[in-house]
Amino acid sequence: MKAIVSLDEFRKNLSDIVGDVMYGNQTVVVQKHNRTGVVVISEREYESLKDPRNRFTSQEDWDKGFVLMDKIRANTAKYPPKEVQKVIEETVREIRQSKRV
Repeated sequence: MKAIVSLDEFRKNLSDIVGDVMYGNQTVVVQKHNRTGVVVISEREYESLKDPRNRFTSQEDWDKGFVLMDKIRANTAKYPPKEVQKVIEETVREIRQSKRV
């Protein structure tokens, strides 16, 4: 869950916000003059962002990702790389657009 707070609200409620982030799996976005500038996340979330291997529960799950990528690479090898990239970019754009609506 994500919460957005002003800098003043962040200062006033720092202890509560830190508790929410640490124990409530919450992300807090801090705004200054209505502009987003800082995101407060838990250490666990930070570590998973810093090292993608931490996003997986086991080495087996990590390895499965590479097996999947190898299958995709093998299935797309017969197509020109630029064409594959174009289709991927269009699909990502469509999905992002549908999520905005």
